[in-house]
Amino acid sequence: MRRATRTIDSDRLVAASIEGVIAVRTLVALGMDETTVYRRCRYGGPWRRLLPGIIVLHNGTPTRREREIAALLYGGPDAVLTGTAACRHLGLRRLPEDETVHVLVPDHRQVRSAGFVVVERTTRMPRALERDGLACAPLVRAVLDEARRRRNPTSISALLAEPVQQRMLLVEQLEEELEAGCRRGTAAPRAVLRAVQAGVRSAAEFEAREWWVARGLPAARFDVRLLRPDGRFLALVDVYVEEVGLVWEVDSVEEHFATPDQVETTARRQRLLRDVGLVVVSSRPTQVRDDPDGVERDLDQGLAIAAQLPAPDVLVVDGIAQRA
Repeated sequence: MRRATRTIDSDRLVAASIEGVIAVRTLVALGMDETTVYRRCRYGGPWRRLLPGIIVLHNGTPTRREREIAALLYGGPDAVLTGTAACRHLGLRRLPEDETVHVLVPDHRQVRSAGFVVVERTTRMPRALERDGLACAPLVRAVLDEARRRRNPTSISALLAEPVQQRMLLVEQLEEELEAGCRRGTAAPRAVLRAVQAGVRSAAEFEAREWWVARGLPAARFDVRLLRPDGRFLALVDVYVEEVGLVWEVDSVEEHFATPDQVETTARRQRLLRDVGLVVVSSRPTQVRDDPDGVERDLDQGLAIAAQLPAPDVLVVDGIAQRA
């Protein structure tokens, strides 16, 4: 349970805080003894210490916003949120829960990471954007600061694909920022950006593309629009082997989670593809991860069948050919 302080100066303390978060130095400037401040942060006391020199005027579990405010106070007057915290305030939605708060501070500031705060000192301080009352790095910087800290390419692809897919950022902006920034931790983001440039729209698609290339499968196009001969849209497919007319689809919804409508939509879509002479092989993401040899056998059989059939009557637009 949260419990507000009952001191005589409680209104004054709250007014001096930022939504109940306050620096110890501010309390001392108001006339409170530092020893008294920390005594009130002991177990069972009315306040809680969040970070060195930063407290919250209640003794409950701090909210995400209180942690972000505390991180900015701890970082100093020029600090800005970056990484997941800034991405969330700037409109991204497909983000993991993260207890840490990443902040940028000028290189000359002697501030170190502590508790839940990751402090990054930089000579390239971005111009802060105010979002929800908090100082945030621009989206392109925040996204790549987070990407550099991740090691899993699939996780990175999920992070970078969303702002591109939502037209919040261009791939070129991400590439420019990657070149301008610190080189440490950029190898995986660079590889992912190449996939995003080729049209990858999700983490599952990135995994499928990397898997296809690693397995040495035939030259294919990824994330392409197929049109009927009269130019009418037919489908957007994950992988297309144009030489023989094979489509590989990686279903984004597992069978046991799919609704009846989703199952019917998938079946109708595949019927349309087969009706124009395409061979369709469908796999689930779990199959690609857990039974890669089985998926490759399915694809080899599909390629062999497609090679014996007449060329499909479709037009291909978009997509970038990728050879193993």
